[in-house]
Amino acid sequence: MKKLTMFQKFDFAKWQDGKRFIIQGVKYNDKKGYISLDVIIVEDNTDYGDPSISNVYEKFKVHLVNETDEDDVENYRVQDEIIFKGVGKCSVWGDYNSNLSVEAEVEVVK
Repeated sequence: MKKLTMFQKFDFAKWQDGKRFIIQGVKYNDKKGYISLDVIIVEDNTDYGDPSISNVYEKFKVHLVNETDEDDVENYRVQDEIIFKGVGKCSVWGDYNSNLSVEAEVEVVK
């Protein structure tokens, strides 16, 4: 069958529950006109049905599509903890569907 992934929906709200996130890298994407963050999971209390499974220290991309000004890069620093205020498109991709890319609004935890 073809195009089955068009009908899969990633439930980010449920997936993020029990996790903490920090920024590992920040850059402005000139080509697309928004800020991209490399985000690391630093705490994962999600029940995956197998206690040996965890996503601690796994990394994923967050695209801040509403942050279109290059100067806004200074609002985000490596090791800042963030929370997700709003999430748009989520893409699970890769040969084993083990990569995640998210369009979101985030807030730095003070």
